[in-house]
Amino acid sequence: MAKTLKIGTFLCNCAGSLQNIDWEELKGFIESKSTEGGNFCVYHENLCSPEGKNVLKEMVSKERPDAIVFGGCTPKTAGYLFEQELKQLNISPYQIVGANLREHVGWITPEKDLATKKAKAVLLGAHNRAGYDSPVEIQKIGINKSAVIIGAGPAGLQAAQDLAENGHEVHLIDRHPYIGGNAVKLGAFFPSEDCAACQTSTGVRGVHQSSVRRCFYRSGFDLHPRINIYTRSEVEKVEGSLGRYNITVRSKPTYVMMDKCVNCDLCAKACPVEKPDEMNLGLTTRKAIYLPNITCSPTKYVVNRDECPEGCIECVKACPVDAIDLNQQETVSTITAGGIILSTGFEEMDPSLVEEYHYGEPGYENIITQSELARFLALTGPTQGELRKKSGDLPSSVTIINCVGSRSQKYNSWCSNICCMIGIKHAIKIKEKNPEIDVKCCYIDIRAVGANYEEFYNKARDLGVKFIRGRPAEVETDGINLIVHVEDSQADKLLAIKTDVVVLSMSMVPSSGVQKLAEELNVKVDEAGFFKGLYSKFRTSETNQAGIFVAGTAIAPMDIPSTITRAAQAASHLDLLLTKGLVEKRFPIAEIDNEKCTLCEICVGACPFGAIDLVPVANPGVKVQVNPLTCLGCGQCVSSCPAGCIDIDYYRDEQILSQVEGLLYDNGEATEPIIITFACWECAYASTDFIGQGSLSEPEFVYPHNVRILPVQCTGNVSARLIQKTFEYGADGVIVLGCFEDKCHYESGSKASTIRVHLLKQMLEFSGINPDRLEKETVYTESSNRFVETARKMAKTLERIGKLER
Repeated sequence: MAKTLKIGTFLCNCAGSLQNIDWEELKGFIESKSTEGGNFCVYHENLCSPEGKNVLKEMVSKERPDAIVFGGCTPKTAGYLFEQELKQLNISPYQIVGANLREHVGWITPEKDLATKKAKAVLLGAHNRAGYDSPVEIQKIGINKSAVIIGAGPAGLQAAQDLAENGHEVHLIDRHPYIGGNAVKLGAFFPSEDCAACQTSTGVRGVHQSSVRRCFYRSGFDLHPRINIYTRSEVEKVEGSLGRYNITVRSKPTYVMMDKCVNCDLCAKACPVEKPDEMNLGLTTRKAIYLPNITCSPTKYVVNRDECPEGCIECVKACPVDAIDLNQQETVSTITAGGIILSTGFEEMDPSLVEEYHYGEPGYENIITQSELARFLALTGPTQGELRKKSGDLPSSVTIINCVGSRSQKYNSWCSNICCMIGIKHAIKIKEKNPEIDVKCCYIDIRAVGANYEEFYNKARDLGVKFIRGRPAEVETDGINLIVHVEDSQADKLLAIKTDVVVLSMSMVPSSGVQKLAEELNVKVDEAGFFKGLYSKFRTSETNQAGIFVAGTAIAPMDIPSTITRAAQAASHLDLLLTKGLVEKRFPIAEIDNEKCTLCEICVGACPFGAIDLVPVANPGVKVQVNPLTCLGCGQCVSSCPAGCIDIDYYRDEQILSQVEGLLYDNGEATEPIIITFACWECAYASTDFIGQGSLSEPEFVYPHNVRILPVQCTGNVSARLIQKTFEYGADGVIVLGCFEDKCHYESGSKASTIRVHLLKQMLEFSGINPDRLEKETVYTESSNRFVETARKMAKTLERIGKLER
């Protein structure tokens, strides 16, 4: 657009701390460059003081500028200092451009003539950019008040209960015919050593109650008026975005009407079918109509229709309350929700994959996993809590092998976090019930990293559990006993341990179906396949999709206290969204010129947030469209578009290049090379501020005065076209300064820019331009010196090779 806007420039001396800038000369300079359209310039010693803010409000009210330039402290703070005052005057943040005269000039360049010269360039660059209209609309997103939770294990139950208690409608979905997840099978949990099948009571947290926990079946959870439970159900499709997700759920019938069933068991007694009971490892039988587990909820019977003999209705005839309907059909329902919590849990790795331990092979029937051992030790298990060999006899010895499939370059590299403690829990239970059983535990390291976990470990040792430091190489059989071959690294000797039962502490892996669900939701997973938190330090319960959160062992293996804490965290985050009902989104949005678009779809793949897609239209059939609710304005689509048909207001190429043109100002001297630095607005720009602040006490902590810094939303927005144009405008060197690639605020932006700079350096060399004129660097504040070193190195290189000839 033509530069016809009225611009008000406000200069601030930061309470007189920037004495190395000639403010009178600077004010006269900018006034001479802006003589059209009623532009004005105001100098104040301390604009952020109450008096200064009054001056600002009076001048803006009087002159009504279309855009404002602040010349003073970093825009990282100036924007917040004056935001409320300007908001009252209907000035948008996108009508404001900051000129960083403190951290980037006054505090980094002590020589007055050089500082004033650089201040002119920085101020002119900001003034040029302010001359472009940036009609960035603040998106207002309505939030549906209900929530969907996928997975009804301990994390899902906790999150559902928290949200329902806060007044939100909750839809809880699980593929099993019961809620409770793995907890239903495991008997007892550590560190409390009490029932796994219980949950916290409802009510106000922190207020004394008669019971802090209740069994699943008597908790009343399934009767909560704001919790809707979908058992034997799976998510089939998800559409929409933050605030209004439409979730399609397919539910298989149970053939039993939950509101009528009284659990009398007459139906099961009448059923002629006998099948191995999966809940009890196939060691007991169940009927085709059965109660999955007496501790589960809902405590209602389920029919496996595929197992029923044709025409059989014995259960129907036996039911005294007419609760069985064998004609029930699958149902498909659509739920609308403001947000989603993923609490899909974990599974044990398939133990047969670890061939050296021979799980499941003939002759090795007494090799079991920890979850199978938990069923043996559970009162509701196949042996009513008694550990037995396959023969039915009590074993005289048990050997536990930890980290099976975990911490392994051959299988899974990650630590399963809690298998040490699960093994110790089971060892304690065995020794407490049968002290005569010899229990050994082979381990790599004992990781007892929770409250009272070390004491739990010591308890096992006091009970006589023997710990052997070493990973067994193989398990063999002599036809009678199992033999565990292990090197005891503490005793420095090889052992061949004869044992009746071997228990494998298997690696924990994501639940089956997680990858498919992640693809449907466009949610990222980590290298192990677990859902990936947005940021490992702070935003662990958020995903890359706004409004979708993750809880419990869907993130990584963890114990029950951590699972409940993570679930409460996810519920709290979602509760904030649902309670607000409306959120404002302040990011600029990518815009596509569909007349220039060639439908190459490169932008679709480049967007890390799934905000771009093809949508059907009458002519030409499809078009590329940006979802304004999920776009974060990072610009990765802009730099990847070969047709140059995507732009983002406030960060358009012409806006950025107008600022580049100002930053290249050199008083007409043209005596030294100028380096333009494109710094991402997050860690990189903050690092340059940090350098300026540090230079006050560390004079050597500075970069050359001919380095000029320009903020961009993300270095992923810095296209090859933009860099080439920057050289054409007169830059002698360009530095692209971004976040560390694995810490990019926009997922892949910094990595994409690294690749782009590498390719462009090759192109520069091919065209006869020294590739050392272009560099990419990554920083955060604690590594700010990396930028200083890169800037100094480039400045020395340019001194040697001279200005770029054009």
